[in-house]
Amino acid sequence: MIKVRANSWLILGMLVMLCMLFPGFSASADPAAEITQSCEFSIFSGKKTFGQCIDRDYKTYWKTNNSREAYLEVTLPEDCQAGGVMTKWFEHPHAWGVQVQNDQGDWVDAGHTEGSFLTEFLPLPEGTSVFRIANAPDEYRHFNLMELYIYTAGELPEEVQQWNPPAEKADLMLLAAHPDDEILWFGGTLPRYAGEEKKICQVCTLVPSIACRRIELLDCLWTCGVRNYPVWGNCRDSYSSSLAKQYTIWDRYHIYDIITGWIRRFRPDVLLTHDPGGEYGHGAHRVCADAAVHCIELAGKDTKYPKSAAEYGLWDVPKCYLHLYAEQQIHMDWRQPLEAFDGSTGFDIAVKAFQCHISQQKTDYHVEDWGKYDCSLFGLYRTLVGPDEKMNDFFEHIP
Repeated sequence: MIKVRANSWLILGMLVMLCMLFPGFSASADPAAEITQSCEFSIFSGKKTFGQCIDRDYKTYWKTNNSREAYLEVTLPEDCQAGGVMTKWFEHPHAWGVQVQNDQGDWVDAGHTEGSFLTEFLPLPEGTSVFRIANAPDEYRHFNLMELYIYTAGELPEEVQQWNPPAEKADLMLLAAHPDDEILWFGGTLPRYAGEEKKICQVCTLVPSIACRRIELLDCLWTCGVRNYPVWGNCRDSYSSSLAKQYTIWDRYHIYDIITGWIRRFRPDVLLTHDPGGEYGHGAHRVCADAAVHCIELAGKDTKYPKSAAEYGLWDVPKCYLHLYAEQQIHMDWRQPLEAFDGSTGFDIAVKAFQCHISQQKTDYHVEDWGKYDCSLFGLYRTLVGPDEKMNDFFEHIP
C-alpha cells in the first residue's frame, strides 16, 4: 500500500478555509467543488501508474491487476464531505462502485454501476469523508481508469456527466463517420435541437477510434446538451479518397446491416448525415451518405436484414438530410442566441464543443458556417411529409 497526496497545497488550504466557513458544503444551494487534487489516496494496486488517472491527460490511465482487492481509498480534506465521484474509463465501461464503512468497520457497497458508459457518476452518502472506489459486487476485472474526479457535496457543476441510455425513440439520428464529424460538419445542430429544444438526439458513429477520442466525443456531446449515450460501430479507422475504395476496406453489406439496424432501433423522425461527396472527399464520409440513402429504404422491408427487423420492427424515416446536398437546400442559421446556453449561439457552442476534441486541435479543421464546407448548408434528400417551406427547421412538418 502507498499513500499519495496530489501537489496542490494552495488549493488544499483554500478548501479547508471554505470547509471551516461553510461546514460540509452540505446546503443544496452551495455548488459542489472538484477537489481531486486535494484528496489523499491509499493505493493497493498499480502504484506506478496511479498518477495517470488524475493528470487530466486522456492518453494515459491507471491500470491495476486482476483482483477483487483492486480498490482505491479516498480521504477528503478535514471537515469536507464527499458528494460523488466521476470516472472516465480507458478501454471499456467497467462495473464499479463506491464503498463506505459500517458501524462494525466493514466496507460495504454504497452504490455501483453496471458498467454501461465510459463516463459515469456515482453519488456518495451524506456525511462521507472516507470511501473506497472498487469493483462492483461480483466483478473481478482490473481497472483501466483514464480519469478520476472527486466532488464535494452540493449542486453538481454542468461538467458532471450523467448519461441516459441510447434512445428508445429518437427525434433526430445523426450518423457520423468519426468522432468530431458530429460537430465539424453539422455545426449548431446538436446545440439547437438537443440543448435548446430538448429533442432526443441519437449520435451514431461508425468508427470507434482510439480511447481518448471516444472520451472526447462524450465531452463534446455533453457540451452540446446531448444526454442520450452515443453508439459506435466496429469499423476500423482508414482513409480513402473514393466511395469504391472505401467499400473495399469496409464490407458494404456489413455497413448496411449496422445502419439499417440503427434506423430500426432508434426510429428517427429525421436522419442527418454526411455530404455524398465526403466533404473534403473522405471515403468514410461518402460511405455514410451512400449507405444512409440505401438503408432508409431497407429499414422498411422485412425481407432485408431480418435479425434487426425481428428485434426492433420496421421503420420508414420521414425526413433525411445530407450535408451540402444540392437538391432542396436549406440554410440553417446557427447564429441565433439560445436560452439554454445563456444567450450563446449554436455556432458559439459548436466552436466550444469542438475544443473538447483535444487530439484534433492541431489539425486544419474548424467549425465554419461559410465556404465550401459550410456546416449550415443541407439538402433534403427524402421527405414523407412534403417539401420544406420555411427552410429553417429540420423538423418542419413533423407532427
